[in-house]
Amino acid sequence: MGYYYRWEDFSEREISYLKGLPESSKLRVRIMSGEKIMITQVNAKKGAYVPRHHHEAEQIFLVFKGQIRVTTGKESPRVIGPGDIWVVPSNCVHSVDYIEDTEALEVVSPIRLDNFVGYTISHTFFETKDS
Repeated sequence: MGYYYRWEDFSEREISYLKGLPESSKLRVRIMSGEKIMITQVNAKKGAYVPRHHHEAEQIFLVFKGQIRVTTGKESPRVIGPGDIWVVPSNCVHSVDYIEDTEALEVVSPIRLDNFVGYTISHTFFETKDS
């Protein structure tokens, strides 16, 4: 048994756990999830930024348009663009700086529950100055 949807049926919105952070309104997502895998369409304006954080989910990020500067673990920042794929292992600290307007697709497993409005337990952990 399969399920069928239209991408437009999933509303585009801000990421709830980024609200209040500088430039968070420049990052818009459309999310669809099954029980064990989640896919997110990312539309970001130049200047959007996701600070260093980690989560249980393994993350695969495919850039279609634009350029982003990413950091993974203790590696030096790297600029990726159209056609590039960035894989972030589970619980690996990483960040994203959108240096151009960007369109991308993100796939994660397991699903990131804190992406859903109303979910009260955080599963995304931002670095602090004390970390």
